Amino acid sequence: MKLPPGMTLLSPDDRSLLLDIADAHGTPTYVYFGRTVEERIRQLRSHLDGLPLRLLYAMKANHAVPMMRTMLEQGLGIDAVSPAELAYALAVGFPADRVFFSANNMTDEEMHYAHGKGVLLNIGELSRLEAFGKAYPGSEVCVRLNGQVGAGHHEHVITAGEKSKFGIPVEQIETIHALARQHDLRIAGLHQHIGSGIMSTETLWKAISVILDASRSFDQLRFINVGGGLGIPYRPGEQPLDMTSFDRLIVAPLKAFIASHPSSNLQIWFEPGRFFTAESGVLLARVNTVKEGTHRTFAGTDSGMNHLVRPAMYGAYHHVVNLTRPDGPERVYDVVGNICESSDFFAKDRAVAELREGDIIGVLDAGAYGMSMTTRYNMRSEPAEIWITQEGSTQIIRDRLTLDQLVEFALGAR
Repeated sequence: MKLPPGMTLLSPDDRSLLLDIADAHGTPTYVYFGRTVEERIRQLRSHLDGLPLRLLYAMKANHAVPMMRTMLEQGLGIDAVSPAELAYALAVGFPADRVFFSANNMTDEEMHYAHGKGVLLNIGELSRLEAFGKAYPGSEVCVRLNGQVGAGHHEHVITAGEKSKFGIPVEQIETIHALARQHDLRIAGLHQHIGSGIMSTETLWKAISVILDASRSFDQLRFINVGGGLGIPYRPGEQPLDMTSFDRLIVAPLKAFIASHPSSNLQIWFEPGRFFTAESGVLLARVNTVKEGTHRTFAGTDSGMNHLVRPAMYGAYHHVVNLTRPDGPERVYDVVGNICESSDFFAKDRAVAELREGDIIGVLDAGAYGMSMTTRYNMRSEPAEIWITQEGSTQIIRDRLTLDQLVEFALGAR
């Protein structure tokens, strides 16, 4: 199978395995290669060697059980953004001291729940910091700052800057100190996250440098969490994150910074999600319609935007391959789904090896923000999920719901 440089590599054996999965389990189905996840963890760790480091996994990217267990076995912590994510991480086996609760605009109930579970809260609003201090004086807490530097592959995933709802503006740092003194809070860490899908190490360092400068007014920090957002190459010709530049522009300055910081034994935390998981995932779908329009050809599938919303929501690119006939002549298609929305597509004006009804396609790099963002819109089930172990064996994570189960759910049956 010919793929552009930098794209997810599927060997002939991988393609054969995916077709076997589609035959055995039907479509639509998400498939995750465990080997890729472990490779990405090793890759990032190798470039952060020498830093006093903690890696967290932003589980909103993909919370499949074997994905979570891989992160646990690899020694990562969890970035959880809701009470259910928190409870799930604990149920999988993560100890409380490896879970970071980073909900935004959290309620009183969420605050009390997380504190009661013994996890560290990350707070990004002054009013919530004050409420936490009143409820739990003397406690440890992390504060999320907005350094006014934002970036990402789409405006909807930029999580810092003047238009962002996330974090306390760095200009209000004296108020943070005042609230900490008033309620005897111990600021254990500072956090920032500027966005998702970042491919520029220069932009990432610009944001990191803001939080590093702000941190010098704190002398009892345990860590600085510089966020995640590391991107992967989705498009043909797009190069992976330049790790040589990452070493030079980010890792080396971080090492020098730690040596001069007023806090002793300071750790640096990273919390990638997409970087670890995106390239591991393939969404399998079956072509059930090939329709010649006046000006374009539509390849209709048994999946849709309810299963992978990124193209519709962000205009995101995912490479589409014909797994059944990978070496056929290329034709240009709109690869679309079965949802009653005009925005329901995987690709537009895309050259794909000729598609015929019954062919299986693979939508690549779908291991992050795919299944975790699915819905049952149009009363269609979520896809099945399959995990491929390092040894190449398959594990069923979940099956699709049957028609009767969907109706029972809609009727409120328990």
